[in-house]
Amino acid sequence: MPLRPFHSSGAGLEYRLLLALIMAGAALVTVLLIQLLLPWLVVGGLVGGAVWYWRRRQAREKALHRVFYAQIAAHQGRLSVLDFAIAAQITGREARQFLDQRAEEFWGDFEPTPAGDVLYTFRSPNTAAVEVAPLALSLTAADLAQRLGCTVADVTNHHSQPQFGPWSRDRDPDGCGWRYDAERDRYWPDLNA
Repeated sequence: MPLRPFHSSGAGLEYRLLLALIMAGAALVTVLLIQLLLPWLVVGGLVGGAVWYWRRRQAREKALHRVFYAQIAAHQGRLSVLDFAIAAQITGREARQFLDQRAEEFWGDFEPTPAGDVLYTFRSPNTAAVEVAPLALSLTAADLAQRLGCTVADVTNHHSQPQFGPWSRDRDPDGCGWRYDAERDRYWPDLNA
């Protein structure tokens, strides 16, 4: 069979039809891939965004706890909402919510001032009123084990080791290190851990 010259009228039509079929097939494959992959891409993006948000929130919480413990030490266990908000650089509402949570967690108390403000008071061995104050900032071995997500035996086995502070800080949800007070058989937040 003799070959048709390329410039004949039939050759151009066949070429254009073949090119149109290839482009239609490529478009169909692209649409199918998008329909199959788009839900997975959306789910992956949502999961990635949620993980990023959770990590950012955890880092912010740890930073707030560090500021809180430093302010408690600097103000001998008495802290106003304004002092904490300034130190943490957060709004007053956020500061009040955070201090309310810590007051509940550490059995804090409230002290009215003559100006009508309220001070959050937390007692620890580092404050002047240790003898008369309840051991509010301290935890028992069982409480600390629950907070660290381990057993009481783990806590009691580790508290005599020199690395107890870093060990407890790594497990604490707020990134706070702890130290053991053998005299009172209690565990205290340790800013130096």
